[in-house]
Amino acid sequence: AVKKVAEGEDRSRNVIVFGMLEEEEENVDSKVDILLDKLNEKPHTTDCSRIGQKKPGVHRPIRFKVTSSDIVYQILRKAKVLKDVEGFQRVFISPDRSVEERVSRQKLVTKLKSKRAAEPNKQFIIRKGEVVLLSEKKGCVENV
Repeated sequence: AVKKVAEGEDRSRNVIVFGMLEEEEENVDSKVDILLDKLNEKPHTTDCSRIGQKKPGVHRPIRFKVTSSDIVYQILRKAKVLKDVEGFQRVFISPDRSVEERVSRQKLVTKLKSKRAAEPNKQFIIRKGEVVLLSEKKGCVENV
């Protein structure tokens, strides 16, 4: 139990970046700095590296660590800005999740996609571990 708590605290300061092009002899630190500059964030980053095994034609995710989980939250809130930035439209940022968290998140995403397919005229989102309906009033959610 103590190990899980310690691991959760350690993961809470990590950020995972998907979709960044991978090149031979790349400087991952500078790529992360450029990305954070596009988000107008200037946190101190450490342990910037690609994760996973290298495969041809596949861009591995980048994981980096910041000094606090509050900074991670700020970065995640600003991540949607990237879809409007030239060269970063296919770059996505997520928190570092454990295997169990990834499995439960994938189930939620599958449920979200099925709800969106069943009712295309309504807008569903994932909030606080549940799929909820975004109502007509701006920002209001309804449990489904």
